[in-house]
Amino acid sequence: MKISNKIMTIMAAAVVFMGSCKKTDDYFISPNEPSELTMPVLLSSTEVGTMNTYEGEVARTASILVQQNVGAQFQSQDPQFYNLIEDQFNNQWKQLYQTLENARQLEALAGTANPHYRGLSRVLSAMNWGLLTDMWGDIPYTEALKIKERIISPKFDQQQVVLAGIINMLNMAIADFAQPLSANVKVPGGDDIIFGGDMDMWNKTAHTLKARYLNRYSNKSTYDPTAIIAALSNGIQSSSENCMAIHADGNALNQWFAFENSRGYIVSCQTFVDSLLLRPQDLRIEYYFSTNDSGKYVGSPVDVTNDDATISRWGTYLVGSGSAAFPLVTYSEAKFIEAEALSRSGNPLAADALNDAIKASCSEVSGGAYDGVDIAVYTPATIDMSRIIYEKWLSLFGQPEAYTDYRRTGYPNLTPNPQGQISEIPKRFPIPQDERVNNPNAPSPAITTPVWWAQ
Repeated sequence: MKISNKIMTIMAAAVVFMGSCKKTDDYFISPNEPSELTMPVLLSSTEVGTMNTYEGEVARTASILVQQNVGAQFQSQDPQFYNLIEDQFNNQWKQLYQTLENARQLEALAGTANPHYRGLSRVLSAMNWGLLTDMWGDIPYTEALKIKERIISPKFDQQQVVLAGIINMLNMAIADFAQPLSANVKVPGGDDIIFGGDMDMWNKTAHTLKARYLNRYSNKSTYDPTAIIAALSNGIQSSSENCMAIHADGNALNQWFAFENSRGYIVSCQTFVDSLLLRPQDLRIEYYFSTNDSGKYVGSPVDVTNDDATISRWGTYLVGSGSAAFPLVTYSEAKFIEAEALSRSGNPLAADALNDAIKASCSEVSGGAYDGVDIAVYTPATIDMSRIIYEKWLSLFGQPEAYTDYRRTGYPNLTPNPQGQISEIPKRFPIPQDERVNNPNAPSPAITTPVWWAQ
């Protein structure tokens, strides 16, 4: 997708912050250069903030904890040894709430006169609330962003309340997108970095996200696979419809690329690399990683981190250039969710959905060069939940969703780092230090305590 110079400028500089300005990853705005708060500026800002958090420190930490990668140097070694430090997450927590504030302002400006803009604010809000509660569990929600009410110490809502709110937001967004063009005074266009104002694509994204968050109930009595399948039937139907974080070289870099290109502290994990090599052929490895100096794919052990020339580093997928797109909501993820819902219902068509998910992943990772037909060979007799989540783990490389699935299902069967500061893989992020110190309502759950949907 071509990005205009205007949008590139917004991507680099138009993130509107709630409070004092702070550098978070590689996006920055000077408080001395405020932008006019219009719907186009707020939409672009909210999309940029969402991209930043989905592929920034949260994603890096998650990929290390779920053993797709290894933190081999400096601050990246902290999550590798389960030393999750409270102040490590201050910026990410603030960035998420700053993005949510942008979305709130966008929704307020859009009102009833601009349902398409309002629908976008709701989808983007759902994505950011989702990442917050997935990583931290109970969070400030109903009393958050209450600037006019001057609530400076919001209560922490239970995760089940947040999750229900996310699904309701998506339902309202879907209703907004159903409104005709004539019902809008203004409509999104080039200010929509992701889809260029295509409401059909956003509607499909909203339905797929709804299936994602309905699937969070898999351990609960309210789990409804029928509702998940219904949502997916209106969701993303091909990889050409994927919701992707769109980037450009310069100041609007893919955050995985920016980190690895300037620091390179994260390398391939032996657990993940060896899993890919178990098959006669899984060509995704050629895109995930580069070969080492001996021409082989070798991952670092989880307990003795290694970043020398014998270890494979990242390949072209996700970090091939600063303009590499990053997957936010995809067809392959949708098919994995479908496979899980069908399998939990005892439907033998789960095997077909799983094979379609694998093939979609292979095509997405390779840019269409590898169709994955040779490895998508599951039958009703060989499929179970462990295989579905294992294949999803191999497919959602670098995406926070893989860490969520691991905590929710216990798959894949990972061996914790024996040198870790705790004896198990952390089940949540710690409440950031700034929030814990400044908000008397902030809890301090141990990182070994599962979030609600994982219980």
